[in-house]
This record gives sequence, structure tokens and C-alpha cells, in this order.
Amino acid sequence: MNFRLAFLSALPLAVLAVAACGDGPDEAAETPSAGSPTATVPADALQAKFGPAPEFGENVVKLSPGYAESVKQLATQTKNPQRPNGICAEVSFAGLPETGRWFRMAVDGVEVTAKLVWIVSSNTTPTGGTMCYAPTEGIAVGVHQAAISVQDPNNITARTRELVAWAFEVTE
Repeated sequence: MNFRLAFLSALPLAVLAVAACGDGPDEAAETPSAGSPTATVPADALQAKFGPAPEFGENVVKLSPGYAESVKQLATQTKNPQRPNGICAEVSFAGLPETGRWFRMAVDGVEVTAKLVWIVSSNTTPTGGTMCYAPTEGIAVGVHQAAISVQDPNNITARTRELVAWAFEVTE
């Protein structure tokens, strides 16, 4: 079976499943927004627009833009490849025999793994890094869904170690 085909067909379903689940109690949730104080928004309103909040494991540490975060389109443009903007995640290589090969990303149901920019703290034995999907022109205005999977690149039938899916909004 073609690994890329399997990943591309499974990841959008996982993103949709994560976005569709969750009918928790109607309680307030914190929603960060770029450059402004944290606002309180009802949890059901967040889930209606952005789906459920992501669940983190051991390897995906932080997302940018974050869940339900609103960012300006200009802030997603990458002018300097050494300082990428776009959709990024801080990751840990803890428990992985290899580093970046274990991470895959899809944006709006399209795999972008081959286009990721990696920044790591060391060339010898990095313990973590930042991965970014950073197109020069930035991310289009609108609500976007992204997902990162951590899986063995040498065994497509192995269980996915971690799947983090979230949505955010890009504004003008």
C-alpha cells in the first residue's frame, strides 16, 4: 500500500472526526488572540467554529497559530526563511529513534510535510525543534484546519504515536 495515499486518506478523516466529536457542557473557555488580551468565549461557540481543542501528547508541545486563535494574514508571511511564519509547532524528539522524519503535517486536508521548514537547536543530537509550513505569500484569509501526526516513517502499519488537530483563523 502506498504510504502517502494511506496518510492522505486517513489524516483528513482524523481531522474531521476530531472536529465533529465533543458535545461537552456549555462552559466558558479561554481563547487567545494574537496581540490582544485573552477573551472568554463560550465553549460551544468555539467548538461550532473551530471544533474541539487539540489534545497534546509527548512530542507536539506548542502550536502557532494556536487553537481558535485569530492572526493577521500579514503575520503569516515568510520574508526570511531563517525566521519562518505560517503554521508552526514546537516539537520534542523524546522517545523517537530519529528526529524530524517522524512528523507529518496536513493543512486543510492536504499534506505539506515535504514543504516544512525545520529549525533545530543543534546539528548533533537535537532534543527538539520547530517545524513550520511557511509559504512566502502566507496563509490565505479564512478558517483553516491543521493536523500533525507522529508516526514511524519505516512502518506504515504501526500505530500513530500522536495526532494533534486544531483550527485557527487568518484575517486581513
